[in-house]
Amino acid sequence: MAGSSNSAPGTWAGLFSSEWGEDAHARELMKRFSAMALAKPNTPVTHLRTLADVLASLVVLTGAGEARSAAEPLVPLCEPALGQAGRAFDSVDPPRVAIQVLSFVNAAEVCGAARGLVEASPAKAWLEAIAASAKKQDDLLLYRCGLVALCLGEPDLAAKLVGGGKLPATLTPGEQFGFNVQGFVRYLATAMKVGAPSEAVRPAWESFVEGFPKNKAAERASWSDLLWAARAYFVGVEGRPVARVGESLHARVKPA
Repeated sequence: MAGSSNSAPGTWAGLFSSEWGEDAHARELMKRFSAMALAKPNTPVTHLRTLADVLASLVVLTGAGEARSAAEPLVPLCEPALGQAGRAFDSVDPPRVAIQVLSFVNAAEVCGAARGLVEASPAKAWLEAIAASAKKQDDLLLYRCGLVALCLGEPDLAAKLVGGGKLPATLTPGEQFGFNVQGFVRYLATAMKVGAPSEAVRPAWESFVEGFPKNKAAERASWSDLLWAARAYFVGVEGRPVARVGESLHARVKPA
C-alpha cells in the first residue's frame, strides 16, 4: 500500500487519497480472496470472515455499484457460512467469528448484492447469548453487536450489549458523540424506541461519521462497524431501503 506513513490516515481525504491507496488495496484483496473462496466453497466461514472488512471498505470507498459486482459471486456462500458459524457458535471465539461473517452479509445487503439474509439469520439469538456473557467480551465486539441489534430493530438489546443501564424515556435532540461509540449506540437506540425524527438524530450521526477515520486509525472501529452504523441510521431512523445504504454512505463521505 502506497503512502509516506505506516499508520492509517485520520481524515476522510486521507482514506480516499491515491497516496494511501486503500481502495486499490481493497480491490486487490477482494479479487485474490474471492478466487480462493470460490475454489474452496466448503469452508465459507473462513473466506467470508476474511472478506468482511474488505467488502465494507469497497462499499464506502468505491460505491455500491463496484462493491455489488465484487460481492455477487460470493452471495451463494452467505447462507452456508451463516449456518456453519451457527454450528460453531459454542466453540473457540465463536462470537467474533459469527459476527464477522454476519458483517460480510450486511455489506452484501447494503450494496444491493443480497437481500433478507441478516434478518433471516440467527443473529438475534447470537446477540442475546453475547449479551448474557457481556463481561467476558471486549468493548469493541459489544459495540458492534449493539449496532447489529439496532439493525434488527432491537434497541433494548442494543443497550444491554453496550451497557450504561436502562435507556432514557426521552431523547435530547441534536446531541453529538464524536469518538464515544457507546454513547452513539445508546442514542440511536433511544431514538428508535421513542420514534424521534431524523433531524433530531442527524447531528449524532454526522459526528460519528466525521470521527470515524480517527476511530479507525486508533483501531476503535472498523469498516464493518461503519456499515452497521449506516444501516442503523439510514434504515432505522430515516427509513431508507437497505439496498440504498451503501450508496448513501459513499455519497456522504466521498470528498468533493
